Amino acid sequence: MDTSGLKQRGNAQATDQDIGLGSNVPYEKSHGQTASSRRNDEAGDYLTWWKIVGRITLGLLGLSVCLSYLITETAFWGHQSKLTNWRNYIPRKQQVFTQAELARYDGSDSELPLLLAIEGDVYDVTSGWGFYGPGSTYHIFVGRDASRAFGTNCLSREDHLTHDTRGLTEGELAGIKGWHNLFDNHQRYVKVGKVILDPIDPGSPIPPPCDGAQPKPR
Repeated sequence: MDTSGLKQRGNAQATDQDIGLGSNVPYEKSHGQTASSRRNDEAGDYLTWWKIVGRITLGLLGLSVCLSYLITETAFWGHQSKLTNWRNYIPRKQQVFTQAELARYDGSDSELPLLLAIEGDVYDVTSGWGFYGPGSTYHIFVGRDASRAFGTNCLSREDHLTHDTRGLTEGELAGIKGWHNLFDNHQRYVKVGKVILDPIDPGSPIPPPCDGAQPKPR
């Protein structure tokens, strides 16, 4: 019997199986698994690269904070704003106060925080107790919205310790905006809500100008 032909056919069949033609798994499927595995490897390499970058970035940030404390005694090289105020990152529900409710937060109860309002926005200024606590110069601002006095700097007249801003000059209104911006972007103070202000009777007298405004009550 001539076995040479059988050997040739056997060799050819073995070759076909080596490339996937004679196997149960089609060549295309086997090739697709190889491509998928290659993509997974690339994705893994990409993720590893980002982990390395992240660790380097965190290390540099930590080093920067340490050096900043050593040189400026602040975490961000002396920069202070609402972005560096850790209190702004504590989840808190914004509260709505009536004027009577807000008046309770004037420092008369040491268990309650110091709150003041400007243009309807309420801020916790407890960390500035030396400025706004009982007996301090600016204590008259807490427990109320005294927007007018922020613009006129008239702290010696009760009729200016109000949210009524009728009749103010453009400069005085700009002064109120400036103070509002200061509280909104302060390093230590934080906004905690709003106050519902009583409507101003348009027929009521406008507080007269405060000539010779006093920076503190008489």
